[in-house]
Amino acid sequence: MSVRKKLYGVHRWIGLVVALQLLAWSVGGFVFTILSIDDVHGDLDRSEFRHVAIAVGDVAVTPEQVIGAVVKEGVDANDVAGVELRQRVDGPVYVVKLADKSGSVIIDARTGMPSPLISVEAAKAIALNDFSHDASVESAEFLEGDPPSEYRGGSMPVYRVILDHEKHPHLYVSPTTGEILKRRNENWRWFDFFWMLHIMDYRERESFNHWLLTGASALAILTSASGLALWWYRLPFKKRRGRA
Repeated sequence: MSVRKKLYGVHRWIGLVVALQLLAWSVGGFVFTILSIDDVHGDLDRSEFRHVAIAVGDVAVTPEQVIGAVVKEGVDANDVAGVELRQRVDGPVYVVKLADKSGSVIIDARTGMPSPLISVEAAKAIALNDFSHDASVESAEFLEGDPPSEYRGGSMPVYRVILDHEKHPHLYVSPTTGEILKRRNENWRWFDFFWMLHIMDYRERESFNHWLLTGASALAILTSASGLALWWYRLPFKKRRGRA
């Protein structure tokens, strides 16, 4: 068998294997170029931030008293990384951040007692206030474990508030601080799907340092190289010698 026929066979069969992945890379790249990254992140749907001042009279405890309160709850004082005063939807609270990043302890700034989680009704109000378009709440759910794929890596527990809007927004609200932790919409889901195909990480959709992507890339390179070699061999001998 001639070298040209061998190259043709290699090119044909490898090309058949990698054709679908090459198509996925091409379509994914096209999708990435037409989707606004600000829209994907939900930034275009956020209401303008309105700072709510904390009334001095509403704060009855000091940061030192707050640390004492968390110590009573079993937290070592040396594990406290910081104390931050915030205005939550139901009043001012201290957010005590832990050094091991295992979470936060919320202390009511008026009573000095551990603050309960915000209610589901408060989570709904926060989500509606954050979304800049007219919408209504389709559902709200308190998630404690097994987060959905679109919330992977996020802290738990969390409220998932689904709004009735053409963009199908899902807003994830912290039950402790009342913050919007993640914003998801239809464009984000399209982006995430093609990103999964692009990096070939079909589980976590984050890593591109794995053998599957490396192997597919190597095969794609081999397909291109064999195609160029076939083009070279198909040139008339004189033309090929002249080009050489």
